[in-house]
Amino acid sequence: MPALDLKGCLDDSPKFRKRIAVYEDSIQHFEFSLKTLTKLTRLQVDSSTEYSQRQQELATDFTSFAQSQDDPIIAHALEKFGKSMIEVEKCRTMFVSRMGQAAYNPDVKPVIQNSHVTETFISPLEKFVKETLFPIKELKKRFEKASDEVDSVLSRYMGKKPKDPTILETAKELADARKGFYQVYMEYVSKLNDIEAKKKVDYMENVLAYMYTKSAFHHQSYEILKDLEPYMRDLTGLLNDTRQRHDEETSESSEYQDLCAQSAVDIYNPLNAVSSSTVSSPGITVPYHNTTENPNKSGYLFERKGGRVMQSWIRKYFSIEGEYLVCSMRNTKTSKDDDQSASYNLRVCSIKLSDSYDRRFCFELISPQRIIVLQAENEKDMHEWVNSLRMVNQKALNSDKAPPPLPSLHRRGVSDVTPVIKLNGFSGSSGTVSDSDKELLKMVREKPGNDKCADCQAREPEWASTNLGVIVCIDCSGIHRSLGVHVSKVRSVVLDKWETESIEVMLELGNTIGNSIFEEHVPSDMETFRINPNSSPIERDLWITEKYVKRSFVAHKDDKAQETVNQTFWDAITEGNLAEGLRYLARGANVDYRNPNEHLQTPLHRSVQLGNEVSVEFLLQWSSNVNEIDENGWTNLHYAANSNNVRLVLGLLKRHAKADIKDESGKTSLDLAVEHQNVQAVTALRLFAFDKQHNSSPANSLDFGFREAMSSFKQNYSFERSHGTSHSALDLRQTKSHSPKESSSLHETGSKLLRSDSSQ
Repeated sequence: MPALDLKGCLDDSPKFRKRIAVYEDSIQHFEFSLKTLTKLTRLQVDSSTEYSQRQQELATDFTSFAQSQDDPIIAHALEKFGKSMIEVEKCRTMFVSRMGQAAYNPDVKPVIQNSHVTETFISPLEKFVKETLFPIKELKKRFEKASDEVDSVLSRYMGKKPKDPTILETAKELADARKGFYQVYMEYVSKLNDIEAKKKVDYMENVLAYMYTKSAFHHQSYEILKDLEPYMRDLTGLLNDTRQRHDEETSESSEYQDLCAQSAVDIYNPLNAVSSSTVSSPGITVPYHNTTENPNKSGYLFERKGGRVMQSWIRKYFSIEGEYLVCSMRNTKTSKDDDQSASYNLRVCSIKLSDSYDRRFCFELISPQRIIVLQAENEKDMHEWVNSLRMVNQKALNSDKAPPPLPSLHRRGVSDVTPVIKLNGFSGSSGTVSDSDKELLKMVREKPGNDKCADCQAREPEWASTNLGVIVCIDCSGIHRSLGVHVSKVRSVVLDKWETESIEVMLELGNTIGNSIFEEHVPSDMETFRINPNSSPIERDLWITEKYVKRSFVAHKDDKAQETVNQTFWDAITEGNLAEGLRYLARGANVDYRNPNEHLQTPLHRSVQLGNEVSVEFLLQWSSNVNEIDENGWTNLHYAANSNNVRLVLGLLKRHAKADIKDESGKTSLDLAVEHQNVQAVTALRLFAFDKQHNSSPANSLDFGFREAMSSFKQNYSFERSHGTSHSALDLRQTKSHSPKESSSLHETGSKLLRSDSSQ
């Protein structure tokens, strides 16, 4: 609505009064809307808090349920999802209610303080109603009272006779009343205009603040869940494969059940000791009809218990495992004495048939401690057991090796198995971290200065900026994410899978080094803006933006020329000094600076050439161009293939390095690897080209076998490199391999690829 003109107060026309009435109705409706809005928002805060608590309980149940799972893949997935849900609910808690640490402990009732929504939306609106809308009602009463007084005095004045001596006195009274009336009138109209303006500005600012707060929460939640997408895609593929295999097994089981139902009853008769090959029903194998002298024979036998007078026979399950005969009970309701599992070393036992007992088909296993009497179901089964046991006994006696350890009798739990699931890139694990990497991550968290957030000093931070090399808390991590990955790349120290090189970069840097660079010179007038664990998101955003985006606290010593800064950065990186490299990047160094004194090589070129994988990872974290060329036309992939460094070859390919770029002499990286007989590099480049040809989107590929082969190849290369294995195909054929069977297969594949490439 257009503003009320104060000149209209002097005319006080009916039309002007109608406009005032419209304003009054608008304010009344606005007040009602504000009260309804604040009430609904409070209900939303309460319901969100309740919902967040239920979600945390659900996440806790996920992690608890994961601990009871014997399938390591399911257990790991549930634990990972539960932790991610907890992180999301931490973000929601900051949105709807600021709670202490007790909020994340299900056994302690949280104490809810003022929420972000309350501070930025509810309280300002309630203050607006109380301090702005309520006073206008009192002013309206004064205006109406003044209007009535003027009308009353005017009526008395107009009613005077022409010669009435009190006309002058009444005229003065009317003038005073009119002056007071117009003053209240204009004040009232001004307040109406003021409220109308505030409806457009103050109210919308509060709404905008609420939407910004809500946007920040959803953005943080999205980033947390987005990190799960590669894992969820690969897990979906694995589950689809598992479901397909289950369907196939179900179909086979159904066919087998039908065959069993159609088979003759005689094949189950223990007296019908025929071999399984003569059974009329195809596909049916009788359990007790095994091949003679089976070294892995297993089945049920009766064992004699007790003395000569009180004897009993207990049915137990026996199996030959290596040099041991292992027995166990099937029925869990048997007595405690009978339920004991046992094993017998066949190397020190003798086996013989016996007919000195009152049962048929008996034989004896004579150990140094005692004689074990066993009974089979029929004569054929008895001879098979005796022959199998004697064969294992003779083989053990003729062996010059020490007896192997007793096979494990217990079922492996979740902690005993590492899930074999491909998550992302060429890494071969499923989101679980190897023991060595766990130790490195532990060293990162224990590094001096890393026990507190690099920005607000909050204790026990669990998020990291991999390119800045600092550890931050969850509150500051949300601000870091909003800066963009070109400024800060945020990962969870707890939830995410870390590559070894990335961890080593963090070990080279850390909060102490990071703050010595990005807080080297904090102006005194900015000290008041330094944040702490209780700072608001707005305060955090201001400080972190000044620190990392504007780099206001970086000391640009002597304002060195750009060429000098670039050259100093190049020298620091090639020397492996990441701290100095980060310092000069903060001062504006070009990460892809091409050194004119070194054949236009970039720092990444030189790091790859030197094989410094940690420096390479640091530069890639800072988005160094993997396809940059030097004056000879060589890319980083050319240098990696030329030095036969498969870890760098695979790492560069993962970062979208182009394998088809040719140098000045027209050679690709593969051509260089073939020319120098670098089998490993040839194998990696060929396998990658094969995968790219058959899987245009590697992230969506369900070919886990290929990716596991690449991972195994990468690991085997590291082993051979550390043990001094030669790179040439000839040397590989002549050198005795120390690596597993998969490594030999991959070397053979590489040699074939190399020979075929050479023939071309």
